[in-house]
Formats: sequence, structure tokens, C-alpha cells
Amino acid sequence: MGTNIKEEFSESKDYVVKTEEFEDLSETMLEGIGNDKKPLEDALLADPDNCAMCGGALVIPRMLHCLHVFCEDCLDKKLVCDGAGDAGSRDTSVTCPTCSYSTLVGTKKLAALPLDVTKTNISDVSNSSSLHCTSCTAKEVAKSRCSTCHNLLCNNCDTAHHFMRCFESHKVVALDDMRKDGAKITIHKPLECDMHQGENIIYNCTVCNVTACAECVKTDHKGHQCEGILDSETRVRQEMEALLTRSREKIEKLAKASANLNNNMEELAHQRSTARDLINESYQSYKAVLERCKDEIIEELNKLYHERELNIMKETDELDKTIDNMEDACRYTSRLLETGTVPEMMYLRKVVASRLIALNSKSPKLEKCYTIEFKSDLNKFESVIKNNFGVFRTESDIITKSNLPDLPPLNINGVTNSNTNPSTPAIITNGCNGPSVTTGSPISLPTSMQSSFDGDIGNNLQNLMAQSPPLPHASSTAALQGFSSIAEYNLAQLATLAETTNSAATSPTAPPFNLADLLTNDTAYKNLASLAKLGLTANDPLTNILPSTGTTTAPSIPRSNKVSPMQIRCKFGQLGPSKGQFNSPHGFCLGLEEDIIVADTNNHRIQVFEKTGTFKFQFGIPGKDEGQLWYPRKVAVMRNTGKYVVCDRGNERSRMQIFTKNGHFLKKIAIRYIDIVAGLAVTSHGEIVAVDSVSPTVFIIGESGELLRWFDCSDFMREPSDIAIHGKEFYVCDFKGHNVVVFSEEGHFLRRIGCENLTNFPNGIDISDAGDVLIGDSHGNRFHVAVFSRDGSLISEFECPYVKVSRCCGLKITSEGYVVTLAKNNHHVLVLNTLYIL
Repeated sequence: MGTNIKEEFSESKDYVVKTEEFEDLSETMLEGIGNDKKPLEDALLADPDNCAMCGGALVIPRMLHCLHVFCEDCLDKKLVCDGAGDAGSRDTSVTCPTCSYSTLVGTKKLAALPLDVTKTNISDVSNSSSLHCTSCTAKEVAKSRCSTCHNLLCNNCDTAHHFMRCFESHKVVALDDMRKDGAKITIHKPLECDMHQGENIIYNCTVCNVTACAECVKTDHKGHQCEGILDSETRVRQEMEALLTRSREKIEKLAKASANLNNNMEELAHQRSTARDLINESYQSYKAVLERCKDEIIEELNKLYHERELNIMKETDELDKTIDNMEDACRYTSRLLETGTVPEMMYLRKVVASRLIALNSKSPKLEKCYTIEFKSDLNKFESVIKNNFGVFRTESDIITKSNLPDLPPLNINGVTNSNTNPSTPAIITNGCNGPSVTTGSPISLPTSMQSSFDGDIGNNLQNLMAQSPPLPHASSTAALQGFSSIAEYNLAQLATLAETTNSAATSPTAPPFNLADLLTNDTAYKNLASLAKLGLTANDPLTNILPSTGTTTAPSIPRSNKVSPMQIRCKFGQLGPSKGQFNSPHGFCLGLEEDIIVADTNNHRIQVFEKTGTFKFQFGIPGKDEGQLWYPRKVAVMRNTGKYVVCDRGNERSRMQIFTKNGHFLKKIAIRYIDIVAGLAVTSHGEIVAVDSVSPTVFIIGESGELLRWFDCSDFMREPSDIAIHGKEFYVCDFKGHNVVVFSEEGHFLRRIGCENLTNFPNGIDISDAGDVLIGDSHGNRFHVAVFSRDGSLISEFECPYVKVSRCCGLKITSEGYVVTLAKNNHHVLVLNTLYIL
């Protein structure tokens, strides 16, 4: 394996690419994949004959201990750049630019690294006019080639390969068949000894576990047990195949662990959502007293969530690196077993086996499952509300049932609730395998009632509590039997309280109250004003609580129209990371050809589909750098150019990026002045309009990134959730105000459309070509659309009763009148049939 190898490579046209040709290749690849360097590296690494460092064909390929192969000159530059040590240092090393694995080379430096003999010893003889047998010494014309021992075979050797037992596993292919199929005809030169020039490797020393030539056996390995490499083939091949099998099994296990981490991330997000809902319920019940505490506890929740989110992402990254390293090692081992000769395999098997064993023996350390739960204890509400607002429980301090004190049965006005048992506060936890709820709130308002109370109800609740003994915690999980949620259980307790106090009501004007007032299907989570009937007069402030937005409430709209059903035309998507699958998508838009473009939030990508649900393409890789995507929430399309506007987190609270219609990164627009983008649209003039949901504000941004103008709309709405533009009017959904607020392009308030009980918690809006305003919501787990004229008159209502949805995001109407929405928590897209003729 000689001294003239560099000359052989320099003269070979098969292994050298001209500089000009490579530069053209690089430019072509960059045009196709954008400015991102990683796809270029991946493209180069995909060709085993190219060096990933210089991009050209491998010249004197040296193999690092991680089984990645590079040009000798490239590695020499890397060795110098690393400053790995003095010439006499034994700790000299070179770091692999692909996997960052450090290979110690000592004083021999790169000479200590083995050559990739599967490339240096191969010759392409496809164009040779006459080929001779390389399996025997007769030098007769070859008629076939053995793909196992890589020899050309004459007629006699071909016959031997077909009938002799020692060749029964060899695969022989006729040369004529290879030429007909256009396959390369290659031969492998004999493997020469590094120490004795001109001597071929023919022995395997079982003591030193290395290959050797005849001279080596007489000198360095004298007295050692040596055997012919052909005699060792079966045993060594079986050993390497077993290692390869173990490695692939390890990859499967690591992949499952990575999937479990992804599931844990999703469950963590779900638990955060559950905890946030419980926080908001407590906040709505005691807003006057707990408003300051709410901000502090939400901040703590986000801190806990982000800490665990970063830990999971770190563990996922470590797993992915380990998987990549093992896949690279397995890929090389497979190629060695398939294409290498026996001497080549014997020569390389030590370093290959060493790498596989090292990878199999080391696994990333994974922490236990991360969880977040919000625990609320309101027994001492009146006296110590601030100190007992609630604490979080994580995976490190899960409280078991045996750690909690016993509580007496629930007793309301002397009536013991038969559903309760002396036990602990209700704690339902499934760890990483399911949702978890922890609560002790005697009055727990569901999320759908978040807008029902906006005034000072502290005094009313205190008066209510003063008329009856305090309500203790829900006693145990047994107490929840027969109830679908903590909220329903608490409402049932309140209903019991109402029934017992109704007969002893002191006010003659108190209206009758019964269980149906609270537990009717349509009103259980909608109208808690019935609580005012618990011994309160009609003049009590609690009976007159109305939603407040800081301005005049939108007028009530009569609902004389019948709600018509909508048929499902198409539904696609499910939870997962593959193409056509989603993970909590937060937004979508329609493209120039009315493609459906989805911001696949937790998968950190944008996916593009036809209206039929057929997957077209996707773009985006996870990351916080420019051109990468990090939890993309909203996406919009510029109609004049087809460019995509994507809003994600990035390194800041919010980030906006522009991509071409093919998904190539163009530029970043700094929008540090926006907390959370709730709605995104593009005007007919190409201006980008973004709505901030934290501080209700509309920002108009130029394509070049400058802030053109903005206007504050917090005086007219509570929480924006979507935006649509029609002419010179901006239509903004007010999620908690239960209507749509219309502004001029200068930001002047014009009018409101919709009202509570008609457009409850609107989360999607679009305007048809005829000017009709379509407002969508998923209140009650049903997708509902109310259609209004531009002046706010109700035209019709539609609902899809055939599928339950949760947290729909957005509404768009196609040119045919199909309505499209995105069910975030269900991880799918719904396309519904034509509502009416446009």
C-alpha cells in the first residue's frame, strides 16, 4: 500500500475533479437548496467518493476512528488548524468535522490512520476491451465476475464458483449481463503490506488480531498463531455481521427513546396547557384579589416549562448525534461487507469493530420524564390567598397519596355528599403517559367561561360563602366518579349547595333554583349567573355581571336563522413527525393556487398541501438561526410574488422571516416589539400586517422590514386572535370579547360584528369576494361559522356536527366556497363543503 499512492491518485481522472467544475457544482447545489450550508454538507456526504471537507473526489482517503473518510491533505490542514500538539507530542489528535469525534494519531500523525482500501484498491475496467481472469494464474479471458470475492472469473473458475462448497455463498454475474445493464466492472488489487513493499497480505495473526504478509509472519509475528485470511473469513464475517445487527438494534432502541422524548415534550406542553387552564380558572374566580399573583405564577410556569423544554431538546440532540454516528458506522460496515474483499475486510475490521463496540457500549444519559402540574390549595382563601395561590409540582417532587393528610367528608349544611370519602385532595396524575390534573378549588370555572366575569366579584363570593359553611376540597379520585372533569364536579357541589339553601331562602324575591340551571348541556359551562340565585336578590351586583371590554358592548343580534350543517369534504393530518402529519399546528393560509400552507409548530416546519390534502412539499429545519424555524406559529403569502412570511420564536419572543415560494430563506425582519403574533395577513400592496395578542396592537410592516405604521386597539378589544383585510378595512377577531372589531387602515374604530352566544371565542375570519364576513369558532368542540354582511347583519349560521374539534385556528374560504380550518389540538386540517353560492 505503497509510497506511490499519491501519484496514482493524481494521475487518475476517476478520482480528481477540476476546481472549475466543482465550483460550478457548488453554485448549482446552492441555487437548489438556498444559502443553508447543512444541506450542502448532506449532499456531499451522500456520495461516498467525495470528501465532505473539500467537496472533491477523495485523494488518499484516510479513515478516522469514527469511520468517516477524508482526503489526507484535508485532514492535515485540520490537524494544523486544531493545534493539537507539538510534533513530538503523543496526544496529537484530529477532530472529525462531521461528528466531532476526536481521533488520537500520536507522533505518526496522519500516517497512523488507515487508508480506506475499499477505494484505493479498486479499479474500473468497464472500458477494457479484453479482461483476464484474476482468480487464477491461467490468465484466460474472463467471462464473469464474483461480487463476493471481487475477482474476474474465467470459464474454469466460473464453474468452480458454481459447484465447489467453499464458494456456495458467492454471487457470480456474467460480464455480458453487467455490460447490458450498464453496471461498472471493477476489480480489486491485492492488498499490500504497509511494512514490506511488494508483499501481499495473506495471513491473519490471531494473537495480535491484525493482518500480515509472509515476511511479517517470519519476523514480527514469529511464534504467533497465524492463519490464512480465507480461513478466517467465515468467523470474522459472522462477528462483524453480529456487531452490525447489534448496532442496528441499538439504533432502533435509541430511536424509540427519541420518540419517547418527543412524546414527553408534547405531554409537557399538554400539561402546561392544563396547568395554565387551572391557573386561569382560579384567576377568573378571584380576579379582584389574585390579579397580581396570576402574572407571577404564569411567569413561574413558563420558566419551569422552558427549563424542561431545553433539557428535552438537549437530550434529543444528544440522541440524534448518537444515532447519526451509529448509522454512519453501520453504513460503512455494510459497505465494507458488501464491496470489500476479504483482505480489505480483515485489514479494516479492527478499527470498524472497535468503533461499533464503542458506540454500542455508550448511550446518552437520559433524565426521567419531565412533568409540570399546578397544585391549588384554596382552603385558606380568605386569610392567606396570596401564599396559597398555587405551586407547581415537577418530576422531582411528585406527591403521592400517602403523603397527604386525611380530610373529613364533604358536608354542606348538614348534608353529606355520598360521592365523597375521607381521603386526600383530588390528584389525578398519569406522569408521562397521560394528562394530569391537580386541584382543590371549591369553585372551578371552566376555560369557556373566562370572559363571563370581568368585574369585582370578591365581595359577592365572600357574601355567598358567608351564607353557608365553607366548601372543602374534592375528597379523592373516587369523588370524581360520574363526572367528566373537576369543573363539572365542582358545579355539582354548588348545585347541591343551591338545593339545600333554596328551601331556606330568606329573600321573598329570590327566584327558584335547581340542578338543571347548572348542569344543562348547553349552559353548564356558559352561565354561572345562576349562582346569584343562591340567597341573593335580583338587585345584587352578582346577578348583573356582564362581559366588559372597556367600551360599549356589541348589540345583541337575533338568531332567527336555522343553523345549517356543513359536510366534511376532506380531513387530513394526524399527530406525528412524518410528511402529512402535524404536531400542534398554530396557523395556516391559502397559497396563490389555493394550496393549504400549514405552520406545523412543534415539528418546526412549514408544510404545503393541495386542497385535496395531497402533500406537495415542506421546508424548514429546527433551529434558532436565520433560515431555520423554531416553533412557527403563523404563515402568510404575498400575492404579488408568492413569497412566504413566517412568524416563529427564534432567539427572541417573536421573529419574522421571508422565504421564496420554493421555501428558500431570503431575509429576517426584526419584530422585537411584538410579544405574540396572533394574526398575520398581507395587504394587496404587499404590506405585512401582524397583530399582537399580548398588548392588542396592529403593526403594518414593509417587505424590506421597516415599520410603516401601527395603532393601539386595546381600548376596543381584549385579546386578538386573527385578522382579515378587505379593501381598506381591517377585521380583527376579539377572542375574549366574542366579536370582531373593524378598523380603518389608519386605525380608527368603525364598528363591531357579532356578539356573545353567536360568535363565542372567535378564532378565525375571512371575507368572501362578495364581501360577506365569515367568523369561525370551535366553542363546544364543534366548528361553527357565522356569516354576516359587512354592516354586521347576520345572514346565516353553519356548523359541522360530524366531527369534534378542539382549538381551531383560522378560517379561510376558497374560490369554490370550501371552508378550511385547522384543529390545533386534533392535529388535522378540515375542508368543509360549500356553504352557499358566492
